[in-house]
Amino acid sequence: MKKTIVFVGLLCSLQIMAQPRWLDDEAREADYPNNVYITGFASGNMRSGETKSAAVSRIKKESQGLLVEGIRVEVNTQTSSSDKSVKKKGTGIEASEEINSIFESATKTAAKADITGVKIETYEDVANKLIYAFATVKKAELTAYYRNQLSLSLEKVEGALGSAEELAKKGVKISARKQCEDAVQYIATIAYAQDLLSALDPQADLQQRRSERLRNELVQTLTDLENSIYVYIKCKEVVDGEEVEYIVDLLPGLLTNNDCGCNFTTDENNADYVLNVSAYIARCNDAGGGAVFCWANATVSLYNAHTQKTLKPKIDEVKGAWTGKNYTKAGEEAFKDLAKKIAEKVIPMMKN
Repeated sequence: MKKTIVFVGLLCSLQIMAQPRWLDDEAREADYPNNVYITGFASGNMRSGETKSAAVSRIKKESQGLLVEGIRVEVNTQTSSSDKSVKKKGTGIEASEEINSIFESATKTAAKADITGVKIETYEDVANKLIYAFATVKKAELTAYYRNQLSLSLEKVEGALGSAEELAKKGVKISARKQCEDAVQYIATIAYAQDLLSALDPQADLQQRRSERLRNELVQTLTDLENSIYVYIKCKEVVDGEEVEYIVDLLPGLLTNNDCGCNFTTDENNADYVLNVSAYIARCNDAGGGAVFCWANATVSLYNAHTQKTLKPKIDEVKGAWTGKNYTKAGEEAFKDLAKKIAEKVIPMMKN
């Protein structure tokens, strides 16, 4: 009987000794001072029908949630970098609202991300049927991580903006915009990292000038993309049953020189407008004295990818003339004048 009592007593003693110091409020504060650590402490009972592993997992998440909330409190005491957002330089109301909507959504996503480097310990009090969890993270480790995240995200913004610029030059508007949307995600991560760093270390280098410059570049690039017109030209030109390329070569220059405010893309899917031209030489006449005339006609349609409507301007027949009975040159002249007529008709349609 004595041996049994001693054995039970020894077990109780071991259980008491096995209790971690962080269960005690004073020991916890002494071992994990708030100038070095951010912590989260949670406890709870197993719920009806809940397994022990599920209960432990739930309480661990609660402790991590309390740790994260502690960081949020520190962040909210600072001036939020995200208040500067990316809506400063939007030139159009719709474009500005859309850009800001993307940014706000990205910022919320960044804010919900798990805090890196968190360590969680658990302890089960069998006698009282309680489970404890204690989450900790060193401020110095967190500061180092988010300092690195800040630099990495700034580099990603620069890369995305560079890619967007190259894609825009090639007329790949959709892909260029996708690069900008990726950059907005990185900008949101930057803002969140700056907020955390300012809360954790008031002396931290937040690279504000660099991030502000990139924000402004991003806004300008997105705004330019929103305000730009991308045109895809489909052109079929026929002379005596043979396909030629006169109008298709002339139209981009004519549209640009007449202030269409448009760019040209080789991908129909990236186009705001699809300009479809079917042109042909209707007839040619000998005018005498070596002069010849050729008449050109065209059927033109302009498809608006945004409204999904097609406009069909009427293009009057045009005449081209040349000497030496050179019907080829006369046809070229007719196509040149026809290209001018087409540009005159479609530019107002694109601007409206």
